[in-house]
Amino acid sequence: MQLSDIKKLKGYYNDLVSAGDELIKEKHISSTAFSVGAVISYLIYGTSFSEYAGYRFYAKKHSEKRTYMTRRYMFRFFDRYNPQELRCRIGDKSLAAKYYADFMKREQCTKSDGFEAFLEFTSRHPDLFIKRAVGWGGEGARKERVLCEEDAARVWGYLGENEVVEPVIINHDLLREIYPNSLNTIKVTVLQTPSTPIIVTAIIRFGNNTIVDNIHSGGIAAGINVKTGRIETLAMDKHFMRYSIHPETDKPITGIVIPQWEAICDLARRASMVTPELRYTSWDVALTNEGPIMIEGNWDAEFYPEQTLFNRGHRTLFTDLLEG
Repeated sequence: MQLSDIKKLKGYYNDLVSAGDELIKEKHISSTAFSVGAVISYLIYGTSFSEYAGYRFYAKKHSEKRTYMTRRYMFRFFDRYNPQELRCRIGDKSLAAKYYADFMKREQCTKSDGFEAFLEFTSRHPDLFIKRAVGWGGEGARKERVLCEEDAARVWGYLGENEVVEPVIINHDLLREIYPNSLNTIKVTVLQTPSTPIIVTAIIRFGNNTIVDNIHSGGIAAGINVKTGRIETLAMDKHFMRYSIHPETDKPITGIVIPQWEAICDLARRASMVTPELRYTSWDVALTNEGPIMIEGNWDAEFYPEQTLFNRGHRTLFTDLLEG
């Protein structure tokens, strides 16, 4: 197991211990019974603590539990369907800019480009978004404004080798109205089946008193009907709190139809065909007033949000589709 995987597991556990306590209260079961159930579930189904709580395995039948993609099966799934030598094409954001430039539709700058190139970049794009080239959960993401060479020197001074600089992207008016302080993105999951790429799940994420929309960094997420583009579940945060309206802005979330949904799906399908050997991919798409653009792709996107939001397992569905 890689260090990044260990960090993920630690993050899941720390985020969801308190959520587990809330679920215990909700179900009126003792913490001992809950803990014993979690251990048994780990031994039989390979669930982590967060999965046992989030998937509500304490209230499900065996026939339902066996359909879920738990951590026991997840890494085996990645190894089976996503060749290791190709993962860096989308796993490294600076390298992804080479393969997916047609979908990203924006410039990018890194430390290796040099200070003079950075100065020119900031003269065109004074509002910057900086993130890690290889990272998880929005860690280290920040916004900067560069209005003079002194500002540029300051930002350059602590720009890391593992960071990329991009222009700030402005959301579509509808999504900005729901939450204006982060780029709210749509995660579209695509399977390369033997016959054609198929979109199987989609969720939308909003910041929540944060500048990033990732649920593990404080954001909230809701499930989308992939056929209609309608947000059909309540939004959820990392503590399993559910919302039909955004808790910061009081704007409706559930029931909203995402504009330009067909264009979003088309972008995800076409992006997945750049490297069709990666048979399980997800694409973070930002919708702007000018249309959808790709933020990044993932070969190792977790199954947790979708399976929790839709309250159903995806392991058997996905493997059946991939195996034809």
